[in-house]
Amino acid sequence: MEKPIYLDYAASTPLDPEVEAEILPYLRAAGNPSSIHAAGRYLRTAIEEARALIAELIGAQPGQIVFTSGGTEADNHALRGAVETWAIPHILYNPTEHHAVLHTIEALAHAGKVQAHPLRVDAYGRIDLNHLEELLRSYPKSLIAVMYANNEIGTLQPVQEITDLAQKYGARYLCDTVQVMGLGWVKVTDWPVDFLAASAHKFYGPKGVGFLYRKEPIASLITGGAQERNQRAGTENVAGIAGMAFALKKAYENRHTYEAHLRAIKQYLLGKLQEKLPEAQINGDPSMEGSHPGILNFRLPPALADDMLVLHLDLAGICVSGTSACASGSGHPSHVLQATGLTPEEAVRALRFSWGKYTTFSEIDSALEALKAALTQPA
Repeated sequence: MEKPIYLDYAASTPLDPEVEAEILPYLRAAGNPSSIHAAGRYLRTAIEEARALIAELIGAQPGQIVFTSGGTEADNHALRGAVETWAIPHILYNPTEHHAVLHTIEALAHAGKVQAHPLRVDAYGRIDLNHLEELLRSYPKSLIAVMYANNEIGTLQPVQEITDLAQKYGARYLCDTVQVMGLGWVKVTDWPVDFLAASAHKFYGPKGVGFLYRKEPIASLITGGAQERNQRAGTENVAGIAGMAFALKKAYENRHTYEAHLRAIKQYLLGKLQEKLPEAQINGDPSMEGSHPGILNFRLPPALADDMLVLHLDLAGICVSGTSACASGSGHPSHVLQATGLTPEEAVRALRFSWGKYTTFSEIDSALEALKAALTQPA
């Protein structure tokens, strides 16, 4: 079987070979980074060097970085830790957030720890800033949860304006940056949010490792040891942490070239889609400036498409998604698309193409040809 054409970078990027090489010595090393002997000190040095590097790249201080198992844990830690530390009674949230945020807010509300207030969003999934300010006037001691870029439809949120409103009303702000960290856009010196979540496997690093930036220390999510300055108990994933820092350094160093390639692919895909499948309708913000350069979500009319499209494409060797990877197999239409006003029937006919630095224009051509062929498959 030929190698599949991978167009699901928003779910996970491939591991960069240079990152893999960086990881190997730590995978093979004996010792525990909490041990005081030489083997332990070697691993501890790697962790602290990675922490310092990541902090420098995003404009933070090393002590503000907590290593986690990924973006989901980072979001959970920020939400639960903030509520516990500061007794925050209200969370104002974007209904198109990742389930790592939505389900945690739901659990906190169900336990009676917070009141949850969804923000209005437009047809692109972008929040209504006037509604946010209206809620902040009523509930100034709040935690705002609005991501930078949506993982399903790519819509960008007005992070600077949200940060300004949070500061104006004394609210805290969690910005999930999982989908954009590898674009090299994130600098907490530009917009001083209270929390950022990131995951290495979204920028060509290893799976199972991420980090939380928090402006101030908060209650620990995982207890049991003094690791991560008492912020996250458990023996650290040294290889993952070192690989993540190296991957992020590469992402920031090559951000302009990388982003230009993503935008070129997107422009090409939009043109070819209009040429070959003019019936396709874009979900989310269709503009280049208002959306993630590496994500395109679209739907086809019921006369052409059915909910088996992703399977048909998979059988043809094309890896794409109909929703976020974390929600695939749930049997439920995308909550993101429904929040933008689509019906469940429309939402199940959506496809998400997402690409990265290894994607070629010929792969886009092949994927669209496979899509046209899949549309002729009997239901």
